[in-house]
Amino acid sequence: MDTGTEAITEAAELVQVRKQARRVHAKSLVVAAALVVVALSIPMWGVR
Repeated sequence: MDTGTEAITEAAELVQVRKQARRVHAKSLVVAAALVVVALSIPMWGVR
């Protein structure tokens, strides 16, 4: 089903794939930061 890693030879396709990769990395960073904030705030919920 999968032929493995393929080299991208078209410049336009490479630009698009890199743009998509940057978007995925940015979204994962935002989600990770949000999860850290939630995880760090859980102990504070019982303090009040």
